[in-house]
Amino acid sequence: MRSAVSICNKGLQYVGGSPIVSLEEKTRGAELCSQLYAQVCDELLEAHHWSFATRYVRLPSLPEAPPFDFSHAYQLPADCIGVRQLQDSKPFEVVEGRILYTDSHPAKAIITVRITDPNLYPAMFVEVLARKLAAELAVPLMNSSKLEQSMYSKFKEAFARAAAVDGAEGVQQIDESDGWLKARVL
Repeated sequence: MRSAVSICNKGLQYVGGSPIVSLEEKTRGAELCSQLYAQVCDELLEAHHWSFATRYVRLPSLPEAPPFDFSHAYQLPADCIGVRQLQDSKPFEVVEGRILYTDSHPAKAIITVRITDPNLYPAMFVEVLARKLAAELAVPLMNSSKLEQSMYSKFKEAFARAAAVDGAEGVQQIDESDGWLKARVL
């Protein structure tokens, strides 16, 4: 069973840190992981349109009159980390108070949501999260900027692989080895 502690331990292992049993324990590694884990996770969720954190929603309308040239105001869900697009592709703006302004009516949005249950994270996202934690832990825990650079490089590689795999989900591949199909496509 995957947990925040197991993901943090993976990051700690990458930098040569001691494993932890709990984020509440009184060790330097646990204290740093406790401070960094949620923030790093949110950063990664914002950085890519992960399929596991995607939700399609119909936004509730607000009675207030929107500013400028927008005609409608909508409330975003509390767990919304980012709005990717509206179903009708009209422009929008997200402002203070998690309010979305647009001309769309109704507003159906594709959003990224905060996922807090590590059991819902795909294995490659776990790897990216652990690698990012390792990069963040390198200097405060191991006092090594060289290790930080190495961990950041490994994080970037893991992120690129995970984003590519995630982005390919749902994409159908044509089997070009079938001559009949190839002739029909051409």
